[in-house]
Amino acid sequence: MHLAPSNLIGTWIALGLAFGSFVTVLVARVPGRQGLVSFSHCPSCNHALAAKDNIPVIGFLLLRGKCRYCKAKISLRYPLIELLTLACVMMPVLKFEGWWFVLAWVNFIVLGIALALIDLEHHRLPDRLTVPLFVICLFLLTGDAIANDHLHRLTIAIIGAFALSFFYLFVNVASRGGMGMGDVKLALTIGLLTGYISFATVLAASFGAFLLGSVIGIGMLVVSSATRKTAVPFGPFMIIGTFLTPWTTQYVVSILNLGH
Repeated sequence: MHLAPSNLIGTWIALGLAFGSFVTVLVARVPGRQGLVSFSHCPSCNHALAAKDNIPVIGFLLLRGKCRYCKAKISLRYPLIELLTLACVMMPVLKFEGWWFVLAWVNFIVLGIALALIDLEHHRLPDRLTVPLFVICLFLLTGDAIANDHLHRLTIAIIGAFALSFFYLFVNVASRGGMGMGDVKLALTIGLLTGYISFATVLAASFGAFLLGSVIGIGMLVVSSATRKTAVPFGPFMIIGTFLTPWTTQYVVSILNLGH
C-alpha cells in the first residue's frame, strides 16, 4: 500500500514541518553536546518559549520574526529549514511505496539535513547523528525486507554499505585526511539506503556527490579567494547526491552503460 494517499497528505505536511523544527534543534544543540529534550528558549534573552511560539513556520509568522519577550529578531533560518525539510520529506512520501522503506528515507532526510548544515558550519559530521542514522535505516530496511520478502535486496544493501564505506576510507587514506572519517561513516548509510534499490543507485549517489563537489569547488576557485587547500565540507554533497538518485540513476546508468 502506498504510504501517502490523498487523505494523509495533510498529516505528512504537518509531520514534515515538525521534523523541520526538530532539525533546527539538532543543528543548534548537537555540535555543543547539549541535551535534546529541554525546552526551546530565546538565544538572546534565554527565556523559555511558549508552545504556540514553537509551532513551525506559523509561530515565526505570528511573532513577526521577533522574540515575544525581548523583541530580538529571530533568524530566518528557522522557518527556512522547516520548509526545506517539509519539501524534502514529501519526495519519498509521494514517490516510494511501503511504510518501512518510506520511513527509512524520511529518517535519512531529517538527520541528513541536520548533518549537512552542521558540516557546513562546523566542518564535521558528529557520531551522535551518523551512528543512529545508520542503525535506524538498517532497522527500517530490515523491516521492509521481512514484510515484503526482500531479503535479497537487504543483502545487496549491506554489501553496498560496506563497499561504499571502504571506498571513502580509501579516499580518506589516499588524501591523508582530506576526506574525514565522518564522511566514511555517512557512506555506510548511503550505501545501505541506495543499495536497497540497486548497485546502480549506489553509483549514482557517489557520482552525484563528486560531481557536485567538483563543480562547487571549481566555482569557489573562480569567484572567490579560495585555494586548492581551502577546506570544503563534503557531507552536504553526499547527502544531496543521494537525495537526487531517484532522478539521476537512469542517467548514470546510461552514461556508464550499465543495466539495472
